[in-house]
Amino acid sequence: MSRRKRTFQAIAVAAAISGILASVTIAAKAVNGPKTVPNARHAAGGQYDKSDVLRWMSGLPHRSDRGVVSGFFGGYSGGTFSLKQTELLRKRTGHYPGLLACDYGNWVSSDNTQVDSSCNGTLKRWWSNGGLVSVGIHMPSPTGHGFGTKLDDFADLTNTHTAVGRSWQHSLKRMGDGLSDLQKAGVVVLWRPFHEMNGDWFWWANQHPSTFKRVWAYTYDYLVNTRGLDNLIWVYAPDCSRNSNLLDYYPGKGKVDVVGLDCYTDNPSGGDGRIVRNLDRQYKQMLSLGKPFAFTEVGPRDRVDGTFNWKRWIDAIHQRYPRTTYFLAWNDKWSPTQNRNAKGLMNHPLVINRDNMDGAAGTPLHAPPVGRS
Repeated sequence: MSRRKRTFQAIAVAAAISGILASVTIAAKAVNGPKTVPNARHAAGGQYDKSDVLRWMSGLPHRSDRGVVSGFFGGYSGGTFSLKQTELLRKRTGHYPGLLACDYGNWVSSDNTQVDSSCNGTLKRWWSNGGLVSVGIHMPSPTGHGFGTKLDDFADLTNTHTAVGRSWQHSLKRMGDGLSDLQKAGVVVLWRPFHEMNGDWFWWANQHPSTFKRVWAYTYDYLVNTRGLDNLIWVYAPDCSRNSNLLDYYPGKGKVDVVGLDCYTDNPSGGDGRIVRNLDRQYKQMLSLGKPFAFTEVGPRDRVDGTFNWKRWIDAIHQRYPRTTYFLAWNDKWSPTQNRNAKGLMNHPLVINRDNMDGAAGTPLHAPPVGRS
């Protein structure tokens, strides 16, 4: 990391035929009137899959009562991850975020090879309570060096005959184990690897674009084909503070499901100099890829003294970046709870929080509205 209340009301309950739940219908009280969720393909047990979530995300910006999902970072698994700050956000604003994120990279561990998925239990409960889930990873360097030491032999990640390649396989297996555990629980995961790859502060960043794409494809092949993980929504998330190489690392539409920007700025609606001028252009570039767009990591840039007004971000999304499907607010000193106007952010008419995603008869709505019935 470099850096509303629309109340859902159940209007129909599931009809059981031969023990199989045939439909789930849900209405939302929105600015333009009720909206109804059509039948989910995986209705039995109220389960939704990757395609359900993606269809909903793709449709969000095109609705007359469009919305954007709120997200919050819970911390690093096995280290700082907890719901303490998330609970504080709910206490101060009246809402849980719609999306909860965990990072499988344990930064506080002395073992740089560690990949930790102990946050999975919380993520499963979050999903079962109607929320969406994101997992990122500040990946351990296969050399054992720190996260900020650039890996010069990046291509070796795909070569198991090298020490770097074998170490990467070990890390990949542990990532796969954690994500497989979520798949078995029916959890769809917004999976964000290799974030901010166009920067120069992580070992996987600032690599040759063709090599980076090859490593992404290798990682994709292992997790999707070798491990059989079909619950992953792959998120491509460069950093907005870099100007010239935003799309250079894009692995291709077949291996990316959502595109986004990690962006820290003190005034996303303008007045923050070069970053915002770039951001308007970068937003259009990302939309050109034809995927759902998100602000995959956001917060203030310099104003981390408790004075940042978080309503600036949702106002900017509303006014300048209307195709945004979700935003992920960072925690700690960048957090809405440690700055100003968290209530203005979470209670904005545009924002979809977890309580907006409750389903009929207690069935969690993991794939919110796809269209009107």
